[in-house]
Amino acid sequence: MKKNIFLGIFWLAALNPLLSQDLKYVSTLEGKAKSAYPFSLAVWAGDFCYLAGQIGTDATTGKLPTDFKEEVAQTMKNLQAILKSQKLDFNNVAKATIFLKDINDFAAMNEVYRTFFPDGHFPARETVQVAGLVLGARVEITMTAYKKMP
Repeated sequence: MKKNIFLGIFWLAALNPLLSQDLKYVSTLEGKAKSAYPFSLAVWAGDFCYLAGQIGTDATTGKLPTDFKEEVAQTMKNLQAILKSQKLDFNNVAKATIFLKDINDFAAMNEVYRTFFPDGHFPARETVQVAGLVLGARVEITMTAYKKMP
């Protein structure tokens, strides 16, 4: 019993620096207006940066491309802009979740997605089909990046 209490106290003390870190919310990108939607573009929790799901809207027009592969590419560029704003890149991405309106677009999505990871170091990932996405998007991607903080 004493050993279990000691181990519990030890782990609580060891994890305390991680548990006591404040979250850092990223709500805007440099040169862009703040979103009207109630979510952050990214949230830092310790060494992990959680990116909000992005769709392929063009930053200047707010419209989605008509071509599916262009929509995937723009979605990745939107994620890339958030990563860059946090001094990260796709090499820092540990996990991705991809939502497709039509699972039959899986191969086309993969064709574009892989070009953003030219070194072949792909993050862990799942891809799921959903009934619908915001603004009529056909793809939405969210990512979790990691960077050891000083």
